[in-house]
Amino acid sequence: FYAGTSGGEVYKIVQWAGGGSRVADVWVAAGDEPVRALALSRRAHALYLATDNRLRQLPLRACTHRYDSCVRCVLDPYCGWDKEVGACRPYTPGLLHDATNSTPSICEASAPLKTVRAGYGQSVHLAAFGKTPEALKDQNVVWYHHSREKGRYKINYNWERVLQTSERGLVLLSVTDSDRGRYECYFGPTLIVSYNLDIDIHRCTQPSKSQEYKQVYSDWCHEFEKYKSAMKAWESRQMQCSKSNNASSQQNSMTNEIVASLR
Repeated sequence: FYAGTSGGEVYKIVQWAGGGSRVADVWVAAGDEPVRALALSRRAHALYLATDNRLRQLPLRACTHRYDSCVRCVLDPYCGWDKEVGACRPYTPGLLHDATNSTPSICEASAPLKTVRAGYGQSVHLAAFGKTPEALKDQNVVWYHHSREKGRYKINYNWERVLQTSERGLVLLSVTDSDRGRYECYFGPTLIVSYNLDIDIHRCTQPSKSQEYKQVYSDWCHEFEKYKSAMKAWESRQMQCSKSNNASSQQNSMTNEIVASLR
């Protein structure tokens, strides 16, 4: 069923036989306007939402464009994960589906495995989600590291070397050879993503051949160009923000003058 809030959100809530229930998804559907009424149309496969100023139609089977991972897709009663193409689709028999969250390992084979390479001493960001879904923000996310020295162990965060981002990702500061290996991110008992981290310890050694010098020079030139491009983009955004703020200030000033004259 669905529940609207005074903040313009709509909660999709799944309830099953035996009394279990949970939040499957949260839609920011009406801006900041309170949701006044909800109506479900099974014929149109849509949810209708009303506020004081608008009426909106929301599709019930918002799968492909709503969920980008198996772990989110299978929890929606209208959706299923197509493991052959790695996409979320409206549910049909044969797709992975676990609306009651009773099969924790259902998505393990579909969890992406990514390779990350970093130089000795660099900082590395390993993302859990592109953006943590509202429905999952209260859930526990745990990272594990498969190390040659320690084996598999749970990662504990600290301010000196290992940080957790607001989106539940992992940041490793000043990586060394001991940080190489496989990293796994679990949402509850479910694996959602894993990384193979490779540390290039040779990037900090002095080149010994002319070709190695040329390669290092080329790499640094490429990095410098990326920084220049990023700096130009940042400066452009700063100028746009400055112009926007100035225009807003002028408009507010004009509004105040008009109000003053009306008084």
